[in-house]
Amino acid sequence: MTEEERDPRSGAIALMLPGPPPGPVASRSPGRPSGPLVWMALGVAALFGLFGGPAAMTAGRSWWRPLDRAALTIRQQALPGSARGGSDTSGQASARTSAVRQLRVRTELQLVLDAQATALLHGDEAAFVAPADPSEGALIGELRRRFGTLRAMKVMGWSETLGGDPEPVEGGWRAIVKIGYCFVVAGCQPVTVPVATRWTDRAGPLSLVEFGSSGPSDLGPRPWEISELRVAVGPRTVVAVPVRYAGRLDALLAAAEEAAAVADRYARWSAPPGRYLVYLAGPEEWGSWYGARQAEWVAGFALPITERHTEIVLNGPRVTGTEVEDTLRHEFAHVVTLADVRRDYSRQWWLVEGVAEYVRMVGRPLSEYELLSSSRRYVRAGKPTTVAALAEPAADASAEDASGRYGVAFLSVRWLAERFGEEKMLRFFDEVVRQGIAAPDAAAGEFGAGWGEITGECAGYVERSLG
Repeated sequence: MTEEERDPRSGAIALMLPGPPPGPVASRSPGRPSGPLVWMALGVAALFGLFGGPAAMTAGRSWWRPLDRAALTIRQQALPGSARGGSDTSGQASARTSAVRQLRVRTELQLVLDAQATALLHGDEAAFVAPADPSEGALIGELRRRFGTLRAMKVMGWSETLGGDPEPVEGGWRAIVKIGYCFVVAGCQPVTVPVATRWTDRAGPLSLVEFGSSGPSDLGPRPWEISELRVAVGPRTVVAVPVRYAGRLDALLAAAEEAAAVADRYARWSAPPGRYLVYLAGPEEWGSWYGARQAEWVAGFALPITERHTEIVLNGPRVTGTEVEDTLRHEFAHVVTLADVRRDYSRQWWLVEGVAEYVRMVGRPLSEYELLSSSRRYVRAGKPTTVAALAEPAADASAEDASGRYGVAFLSVRWLAERFGEEKMLRFFDEVVRQGIAAPDAAAGEFGAGWGEITGECAGYVERSLG
């Protein structure tokens, strides 16, 4: 099991594997954990993506187009000089020549990008690599690696669209290209990420000499941009690992498929994702993917790219065995229960996290819950057991404190499901978290009881369970 901490810069939710409690999480040994593990939530991370954080930068969708239509839009420009009826001085002539040249370069570049995108979707490696300058061996090798990785991931939507007018630089042009990608499912809704490119402008066609990767401000680089990956695709998931973890690929896919089968049952408000996308990072990738700088003891994180698309990363050295499926159950639960939510639900932390833990533990006896011991110590220390007083663990909280809070959140949601039935509990979640209805009002409508009565009974159940 795991413990989470939000990365305030990237909006990611980190999943931490602490050592034996108590003590500050950050001071724990990077070795394999021997104590209880605390689960982290997607929670506030989704808000960063939906309300203007870094993930919001990639949410634009206007670039998507069918393959048979060019993405280029040529705007008429008012050219200086005689085109406006004025005198054509040498300065105006130079400006007109520059504008015409830039328009020619923009048109040519977009045609090249369209052809490269089509080549990837049609499986034509030679045509995908063709724009590269023949003298740029490293670039050609990198394009071939990307081609192989993306084809293995069964890329189904791909576009390359100029993000603006190309800028002249020494020896050629610099251009921002918006990459749109999605995998496996026909008609999938791609997400965009901007990358920088550079082109030489000598005699003949423009030649690609640099094809960059996205930066941290755009939640980059994405794993497929910079890493050689081994990929497996299942009915519900796509999983990818660095070469060093190729031996874990089959087990990762099996765990992801099991977790998806559980999480899909809780996609009550919209369809589940066409595929859940999961990456397993090694030590090198852990500090580079998505620009999310995580401590070495963090087990994984879920990153909302848009309100409908979340990518999940697990820390290979830290997450093994049954921890993989358990971590993914929890995170997939966030994906399906929080999809399309566009409001701030941070004040309902206990309910967001409690539901994710409920999904992870559904069908299992309470005796199998790994946080029971730390939750008992939390309660015996006299800390809050009522949901009205239960807040998200502080950034500097100990593993013991965080474990106890997650345990109380889980038991509270489990009691609601046992007392009133799972359907009513989920409707309550919908009203409070997804719609923003005040908990007392939602409780009166769904449970037919006062909020004070419900929270009191709930706290009693928590204390009895942990006594």
